[in-house]
Amino acid sequence: MQNFRLIKLINPSLLSQHGLPTDSHGIIVNTNGDTTDAMFFNKKNVGDYIVLTIHSSDFVVEKEKLPKNIQKELCDHLNQIKQNAKMQFAPQTIKEYDQVELLVEKEKYAKFGVHKGAHGYAMDSNAVQNNIIVDFSYVNEKGDYFGDCITVNIKDLKVIKTN
Repeated sequence: MQNFRLIKLINPSLLSQHGLPTDSHGIIVNTNGDTTDAMFFNKKNVGDYIVLTIHSSDFVVEKEKLPKNIQKELCDHLNQIKQNAKMQFAPQTIKEYDQVELLVEKEKYAKFGVHKGAHGYAMDSNAVQNNIIVDFSYVNEKGDYFGDCITVNIKDLKVIKTN
């Protein structure tokens, strides 16, 4: 089977085992006889992906093909893609409007006036490369506005109160 074809995963046990949503589509990156390596993207965390070895009975080939320029890009980076691949998506632990606490002191947060121990609210359940937008703004007793909405790595946060 030709690499870089679009597929739809139809095996329900694979979907649940790897944390994939029901309507998961992927891209064939390699075929080894009766097994296929396919890449699936995390809809809740842009830039996150897994590569699974699946059988031909686990998927159906979609009619659409990837554009040639995307096929070339994938081909050029195939070894790196496979090397960095995970087997399962991590569950999304922070949801929209959850109250969170910053667990670390880092310059990239401090330059916005946000320091370890600061409390804020997640503005979206979706992440981009494990970063979410958090609103750390507040108004003090004098009515002065402080803080900012910034992107924060999920591992640097702890959920204090769920929405």
